[in-house]
Amino acid sequence: MDRQLTVEFPWLVLKTIAVPSGNFYKLNPSTDVRALSSDRLYVAEQKIDLSGYVQDNLTVGFRRSFEQKGGSEFITWKQSYDPSSQFTTETILVSSVPLNDDQMLAATVGMPGFTNFAAVGVYDWGNFNREHIIHGSYKIYYPNSVIGSGAFTSSGSATMLAAVDNYFSSLEPTAADCLYCYRIMNVPDHGDLTSGIQNITLPPVRVILDAFTVEEPDLEYMMRLKRSYELANQV
Repeated sequence: MDRQLTVEFPWLVLKTIAVPSGNFYKLNPSTDVRALSSDRLYVAEQKIDLSGYVQDNLTVGFRRSFEQKGGSEFITWKQSYDPSSQFTTETILVSSVPLNDDQMLAATVGMPGFTNFAAVGVYDWGNFNREHIIHGSYKIYYPNSVIGSGAFTSSGSATMLAAVDNYFSSLEPTAADCLYCYRIMNVPDHGDLTSGIQNITLPPVRVILDAFTVEEPDLEYMMRLKRSYELANQV
């Protein structure tokens, strides 16, 4: 039977403010976005409940996945802006296993499910493989320097465009009872009230999974259920 599974991620709106102790980003109030280890890294987390399908002994499969956006990426700055180093990254994951904070940090550098470089004590890559990441995308945003942008050597603003737009969805069938959904956003350093980045806005995102449910033969389903349990407990 066909299903459409959907997860929604809210806006990220950051504004540079100053207090006696220094400058920092003020996060637009949102119950679904939190800072992750620093004021440059933010994550929105959601879940898709599949427990009803598991109770009916159904496997959930996927034909395709895609993303929709409810606006444009936008950035403003004062005095100057260096796009060679001040870029924004966005990683979106729908996984059959949860990620901890260290693994979310690592996902801004190397994508989970791939063979990543050895960096002992630096990044926690987890024990992911291709099957875990049902939907995955990675983007790097730079300001649009062609249309509607201010000069980088003076105060200005611009929309942002994805110079890198990678997808690595496995669309692997699962018997897991839950899908864990993450939008991990890594932004450049803030400025102060007279120079540097003043505002960064990333629009809401919707991930749609074109899914179906099927009742597999008992042996195949039990093996898939066992595999889902093993994957969830080896990360």
